[in-house]
Amino acid sequence: MVKLIGKLIGVAIFACLFVSAIAGILAISAGWIDLRQIFPGLPEPPQIETGSLPVPEGVSFPELPGITVPQSLRPGEGIPLGEAVQPRPLFANVPAPQQLSSEPEVIGTNAFLAILMALIFGGTSSILGNMLRDEEQRIQTWLRAMGIRKLFGWIGQAFQWTLGSTVKQGCLTVPLVIVIFAFYGITFAFLESGTSIFSREGAFLAVTMAFTAGLVSFSGDIARRIMGRIWRTKSRFNLYPVNLAFAIGTVILSRLLILTPGIVFGAPGGADVDMPGDKDTRREAVLALVTLVVLVVIGGVGWALSGFVFSLLGAPIEEHLLTIVAGVAQPVQDASLALFLVALETLFFETLPLAYSGGKSILQWNKIAWAIVFVPIAFLFNHTLLNPQSGFLDSFLTSNVRFMWFFLLIMVGITAGLWFYFNVVDDVLQEFVGIKPPRHSPPPPPPPSYDNWG
Repeated sequence: MVKLIGKLIGVAIFACLFVSAIAGILAISAGWIDLRQIFPGLPEPPQIETGSLPVPEGVSFPELPGITVPQSLRPGEGIPLGEAVQPRPLFANVPAPQQLSSEPEVIGTNAFLAILMALIFGGTSSILGNMLRDEEQRIQTWLRAMGIRKLFGWIGQAFQWTLGSTVKQGCLTVPLVIVIFAFYGITFAFLESGTSIFSREGAFLAVTMAFTAGLVSFSGDIARRIMGRIWRTKSRFNLYPVNLAFAIGTVILSRLLILTPGIVFGAPGGADVDMPGDKDTRREAVLALVTLVVLVVIGGVGWALSGFVFSLLGAPIEEHLLTIVAGVAQPVQDASLALFLVALETLFFETLPLAYSGGKSILQWNKIAWAIVFVPIAFLFNHTLLNPQSGFLDSFLTSNVRFMWFFLLIMVGITAGLWFYFNVVDDVLQEFVGIKPPRHSPPPPPPPSYDNWG
């Protein structure tokens, strides 16, 4: 009795602290609470802009000193290309390779965050997986008792619903795929505040995002189908409409919490490969690794191209050629940064060991292999997008890092809550309420043997 009461008091204290921390982080991230009003001594949060990141000698942006356009040009003089080529606001916070911070405190902070992510995501995923597997019968019974088992069944069917049969009809394949990718491009274009989707700039941004999302998605799917051919097994391409709803939700969340540049993730479709039962786990891990390698190559090409354009920004261009050169360099820079952004975020979210992700398949196959894959990707994600220029304490002033901590606490809270239910509430129900949660029924006795019957 005393032990049970101690459990209840301990979990109640943990729940209060956890809920308070979650509510506080969410309120601060959304801007509802300003920490500087509570603690006046706090510094202003740093502005994450590529203009304030390291730049090579001879290259700068209009907000930095170093480049001035002379009022009159002498013969042979030129205008730096950087005066006419600027990244779009959505990509202004995505650094080129030359702009990565080399400060030890920034590198150390992002390495720590990557390892912390690996420990929390890997640990909670393993615990949740084992817990849900061991308690599946009890969970099904409670869902049936609460009358929501059918609701969860409908949700599962919605996530599994595809347009695969429609895609197979030749006359509809190309138009349908174009429409789906157009919706993705329009959705991701809303991440750039202040730009109307009906303007010329907004339409060009939507086309850029649709192209990059399609390229990243299709490249991984093609790799999976090639592996299916190598294994001589059937594969098919499906479009998942529910993924568009997920993309819309992440864009709304990005705008609400002022995330920079925002969450750009959502695969329009996927290639399903049939697996033999005895090789399912290993081959799913191989498919996931092949897909990740393809995404690394695509993102690397985009990032290298953005670095090449960035290296040209300090080059002087004659005035009569500036418009032509800038007209080529500007879309190349935007497309390359967009490709790197979409590929890296897809890599990060695909390696998270969540349901239906490649990271889950790798973790189930080999936990060490998953950690070896995840930590470098998480570090690059942190160092380029999440926290490109802040040390550990300063990083808490940025909305990106605060949201990351919010997400990690949610994962810990869900895991702790389920553990509390299966290990504490179960005891209370049995001992005080009199409800007997379902148990696994014993196996039926073996049939009698007739070998010794005369």
